[in-house]
Amino acid sequence: GVGKTTLLKQIYNKLLLDLQNTFGVVIWVSVSKDLRLEKIQEQIGIKIGLFDKAWKKKSLKDKASDIFKILKEKKFALLMDGLWERVDLTKVGVPLPDSKNLSKIVFTTRSLEICGLMEADMQFKVKCLAAEEAWKLFQTLIGYETLHEGHPEVLGLVMDISKECYGLP
Repeated sequence: GVGKTTLLKQIYNKLLLDLQNTFGVVIWVSVSKDLRLEKIQEQIGIKIGLFDKAWKKKSLKDKASDIFKILKEKKFALLMDGLWERVDLTKVGVPLPDSKNLSKIVFTTRSLEICGLMEADMQFKVKCLAAEEAWKLFQTLIGYETLHEGHPEVLGLVMDISKECYGLP
């Protein structure tokens, strides 16, 4: 609720814009609370051109092999949103980043424990905004006209809503 997904989407969009200069492929994966490696493979398979009826019928192990064969030849960025538990990337077929392939894996999670289990090289804690910053962001997103030129009660209601959000964007 503090903006982890929004921040990751900004990174994803920036990487897509710089695609020719940085990565051969940029992959977005949404991970649900009920972790299913098949769903992760499906999202990766779609992005790298593997996903079709025949591929969908393959075993988890065969799909992992197919994914690995393609990604090991590329410099890739894998962005995984919403990890609730450790993901065994080798079972998915994702080659681990190293000094040769220069690939990157970025993920969001609510848990510092997951960062440890995923052996994260770097961790960034996303915090709530201060009340004043949250109010400025809210005003920017809503727009001056909506707040100040509409119904006279709108501004008061919006200020109350902003306070209730406790600095969440």
